[in-house]
Amino acid sequence: MATEYNGDPSVLISTAQNAMAVQTELEGYLRSWMSLKDDFAVAVQSDGTGKAIQSTMEIAHTSGVKMARTLQEIIDTLKDTGIKIDSQDLEGAARVQGAVSPSGVNNTVDTNSWQ
Repeated sequence: MATEYNGDPSVLISTAQNAMAVQTELEGYLRSWMSLKDDFAVAVQSDGTGKAIQSTMEIAHTSGVKMARTLQEIIDTLKDTGIKIDSQDLEGAARVQGAVSPSGVNNTVDTNSWQ
């Protein structure tokens, strides 16, 4: 069920950017985790303890991957809200700002020079 968003778009955009940074960091931790798992497999050769360590680390990794997928879904949803700012938007804003009456007294925009 979709709901209407009435908040500040800049907050939504910065939240999506922060979430993307967290997602990247999480993926790095998951790669490191698997490397540690491999190191433990070599270092701990006992049947009981070694297998328990490997199993526990595999479960933790699986949980981390699930969390990463959920975070990616959240990021995708934030990015797909229709709030997108690209270079065209910034150029348009600059054109409007440049066209504002030099005196700024009557707050008019002269669009006659636009082609």
